[in-house]
Amino acid sequence: MLTTEAALLLQQWQFGRDTFTVSSSGTTGAPKPFILKRDLIALSCRLTANALGIDAQDRIYCCLPLDKVGGMMQLFRAAVWNIPVDVVPASANPLLHYHGNGSIVSLTPMQLGMVLQNPESKTALSRFRLVLLGGAGLSAELEAELQQWEKPLFYHTYGMTETYSHIALRQAGKETAFRFILPTETGTDASGRFQFRNELTENQWLQTNDCADILPDGRFIITGRADNIINSGGIKIQPEAVEAMIANHCGLEENTFFCAGLPDPILGEKLVLVLSEGTIPPDLAGIPFANAYLRPKEIVFRKTFLFTGTNKLKRRETLLLSGT
Repeated sequence: MLTTEAALLLQQWQFGRDTFTVSSSGTTGAPKPFILKRDLIALSCRLTANALGIDAQDRIYCCLPLDKVGGMMQLFRAAVWNIPVDVVPASANPLLHYHGNGSIVSLTPMQLGMVLQNPESKTALSRFRLVLLGGAGLSAELEAELQQWEKPLFYHTYGMTETYSHIALRQAGKETAFRFILPTETGTDASGRFQFRNELTENQWLQTNDCADILPDGRFIITGRADNIINSGGIKIQPEAVEAMIANHCGLEENTFFCAGLPDPILGEKLVLVLSEGTIPPDLAGIPFANAYLRPKEIVFRKTFLFTGTNKLKRRETLLLSGT
């Protein structure tokens, strides 16, 4: 089962096309084209096969947009691995009414959340062997849910368009640190932003906007985004850490809230909790924050939350919308 777009891409691969163009996610700005090279596509596919133990009995179920690297690479994996692939248009719950025999599926965290909320799609999910999760971080709620599953195996992936999809994996619900799927040199720049280089980056340093703790064994933990950091009275606050505390104690649903900084005449920026309209405000006073400066100074509401084409929250743009 292939869409017209998928069939054309696979035909171009079989005919030996050297390059393919995809659009970046647009997380930090306007989406831009990126050229994927055939030899590096094949290398990424081989590395993934080794990391996940792919065999000839596997079958891919592709339900991500094919104009993004996460969807397109699934087609090329099927071609390089010589296994079947089924392709359907992307949707919020791609496993609803699914009766196929796929063993590998890639989902965004938002899609996984929708799948788990429906008994039929949740049963369908249990028939897969491997689930790759990418495009965003996993909420504490999702991590806790995945701890209860023995099958399938869930792998949270780390990567981007420039790395030909994922270059690192961790078993979701079981591991906190990512491990690279190929030898990689890592470091941080003067601002503390994560950077790395390996064969997939053509041994050129790739600068990210991620903040990461690099462990002695080469694994790493993503702690947030450098462009999200709030400077409040000289104290640098990583909003993702505050959000995790709020989620753990208040049960707010993912993508219904986030923390951000608003201008303040004394602090420069004050930490605020942003809620989607209609969300019941949590009792912030009841949350045991490690320091007083981690407690949001105010709760604000926005009628609409904005997202990229790959369902990543546009924090800055959402914050600039008119509030209620």
